[in-house]
Amino acid sequence: MTTAPGRRATNRATTKPDRTAVLGVMLVGLTVVMLTLAGNTPSGIGRAVDPGSRVKLDERIFTCTGGIKGSVARTGDLTTGLSADLAVEAGPRRFDVDTDLAQGAFAGQQARTSKTLAWTPCPEPRARWWFVGAGAAAVTHDSVLTVSNPRSGAAVIDIDVFGPEGVVASPGLHGITLAAGATRSFDLARTAPLVGNLAFRVLAKRGLVAASVADRFALGGIGSEVDEWLPAQSLPAAEITLAGLPAKPTTAALMVVNPGEVDAIARVKVIGATGTFAPKDLLPVTIPPKSVATVPIRTVLDGTPMALQISASRPVTATVRSIKGGDVAFATGVRVIRGSTAVVLPDGSGQLVLSSLRTGAGLRVATYDAAGKVLGDRTVKVPARTSVPVRLPAKARYLRLVSDRADVVGGFVIEGERGITAAGVLPAIRSIRLPQVRPGW
Repeated sequence: MTTAPGRRATNRATTKPDRTAVLGVMLVGLTVVMLTLAGNTPSGIGRAVDPGSRVKLDERIFTCTGGIKGSVARTGDLTTGLSADLAVEAGPRRFDVDTDLAQGAFAGQQARTSKTLAWTPCPEPRARWWFVGAGAAAVTHDSVLTVSNPRSGAAVIDIDVFGPEGVVASPGLHGITLAAGATRSFDLARTAPLVGNLAFRVLAKRGLVAASVADRFALGGIGSEVDEWLPAQSLPAAEITLAGLPAKPTTAALMVVNPGEVDAIARVKVIGATGTFAPKDLLPVTIPPKSVATVPIRTVLDGTPMALQISASRPVTATVRSIKGGDVAFATGVRVIRGSTAVVLPDGSGQLVLSSLRTGAGLRVATYDAAGKVLGDRTVKVPARTSVPVRLPAKARYLRLVSDRADVVGGFVIEGERGITAAGVLPAIRSIRLPQVRPGW
């Protein structure tokens, strides 16, 4: 029995502790202290990757991976303008932008047929990626993930796949090493075959990688497949916002993934033209652990400008897949626009929707054609918790947004006789968090 200082033990008959037991406890304690000081845990215990430190970027690296027939890369910046489109054929195209031009730089990739239009921003390297709305059925819906390591030094990645019934068995998708400059593609129909809507996470345990997903979706049987890129989504959070929603689609489905260990309950609100509200016919959605839930929401997308705000009891991420005019489009999880942001656009006319999350803000919106000529330049006031539409001329190829307050998110939809596509406005990456792999993993 341990005696407090200045006091006598009241039970002198207590048996003395066994020395072996005491030494064992001391040894365990010493081991824990040493591991803590070393920043390590035993192999397979605890987190494989520490958050690491955040560093500012001196340059930007865009990787246009292609993956869809006829893919072209469209790049440029606000200073030098738009470059000529470049075909993305045998392998990805990499574009390095130095410090002087990084702030206003942009890059995207496009693929067109006579009836369809596919588009996505070209990704910049980071440690964590999420994609929602994927498929792994060879005939009806298949997704191909392409991961590139554009930086010096090897990268090590894990890929985790989630389906309607939980984690999908996907042997061989952990501990994948990508040498500097290397690219690998993973066909989900081969590596994690399953029918249903899927989501997956790409985690770089070492290094940073650029990831994109080419998605082939059958609209109604053999021969009706359309191609589109799945947009990279927000990291799971208790609140996310989806932008880039077509007006009055033929069908639309909200897909939400819960990567946690317990049920998540998600509620959807519309940031609309007259305010933010909960659709009366859309009940809260329960997403089981490590699973994907799908909810039809066609009637919510009524043709008015909007974004969707999803609040959940546990961190989730999501997308909306819309089908309209024989083509498919996906909504993107977006972040608030801070300061100046440049956005490259696909071919065609459309609409930009700016949505206030809380207080409202003013944004300067300038559109440019392929030659750098200003097509429009005006200030748009976005009232608190509402959405405001801005027309995008058919000749617009890139735009600049300057916000006076960090409160507004944006997304656009381009549609016409040659298909439909949508994307979110993604602010320039100014800093990244470098992952640190724990020794022993």
